[in-house]
Amino acid sequence: MKKILYLITVALIFASCNNSDDLNEIFQSRTWKLSFFQEGTTRNIAKEGYSIMFYEGSFTANTPSGAAIAGNWQADNKSRTMRCTNVRVIQGNIAKDTTATKMKQFLERASSYNGDANWLQIRQQSNIYMQFHNR
Repeated sequence: MKKILYLITVALIFASCNNSDDLNEIFQSRTWKLSFFQEGTTRNIAKEGYSIMFYEGSFTANTPSGAAIAGNWQADNKSRTMRCTNVRVIQGNIAKDTTATKMKQFLERASSYNGDANWLQIRQQSNIYMQFHNR
């Protein structure tokens, strides 16, 4: 009986150590590079040079032209909900940069996230999201 309880305890410990649910591991330990936008069945590959970094409660996204978008974020690892607030351009101009403009809009409308230490999706809906990688 003790062996069974021990095995169950060990299994529960390993099951709770899932990096896909660790907000620090996912958001705050790396620079994420934008891969693409998915809008329904349309996938638009992003040009290189767009990235985002998450800090405790805030984020900064950078563009190849030197513009920067910043704001606040919060996420719940149980429901995988995500919300960004106070999203604004803090440096440069993104008016003529359609990728940066779309990135800002996706952040303003974020409702959930998916991913782990290697990839991250910030979602508006299940089939509308932007995806990042950490390479």
